[in-house]
Amino acid sequence: MKIKKHLKYFFVFLFLLVLVFLVWSFLAAPRVCHIEGDIVCFGGVAEVTGSVWGACNYTGAVEIIDGPPVNWGHDGFECVAAGRAGGKTYAVFIREAWADYPTRDPFKSEAERDRCYCAKEKIEPCILAKPDVLLAYPGIFVVDVEEGVGHLSIVYMFKFLPESFNYSYFIFGGGGVYLVDGLVAEMGVKREIMGPLLEGCAYRVKVRLEPEKLTISQPLYNVTTKAVRVG
Repeated sequence: MKIKKHLKYFFVFLFLLVLVFLVWSFLAAPRVCHIEGDIVCFGGVAEVTGSVWGACNYTGAVEIIDGPPVNWGHDGFECVAAGRAGGKTYAVFIREAWADYPTRDPFKSEAERDRCYCAKEKIEPCILAKPDVLLAYPGIFVVDVEEGVGHLSIVYMFKFLPESFNYSYFIFGGGGVYLVDGLVAEMGVKREIMGPLLEGCAYRVKVRLEPEKLTISQPLYNVTTKAVRVG
């Protein structure tokens, strides 16, 4: 009888333990996975008329203020295009962001991404035997130089690394800066790790630049094509 009684207590304890783990996972997911950031959406692909400007050079620092917790790679921001649009000076920077499997999102630390994955998948304890797979995505950062405001989007395509982009991909039109090649289906932002991609959107952040260290070229040619706004 004592053995049955002890077994009964054991199974009750085991049940409560599992219940606690499940409740913790449910409550932890929103907190661990949430990505802070002010999001604006420009819309999808549209026909745009504007100018392609030549290559730029920037030797100063790029500091994002109160932006999303992007897991950036070792290399810094590279200026790939800069010019005038709508009476303003814009500079386009590219930087590699690192993600990993299975979350596929380049946000926060690896440990936080693991906890998010475990919380969403209800895996407890959170011990993952996951493959060591590193994913690299380009972050496109368009900055209004005079106002010190930037728009940051992530391109979720493996073939588009930062070195894939140059000034010819960007159009400076009356409404801002546009990216040609219709990447809207793979480009945007997220409100949470492993959440849906918000296409044609960007994180709006404050940015600190050194304008005197930015050298822009000149407009090379005009173009009318389908593109998506990035800033």
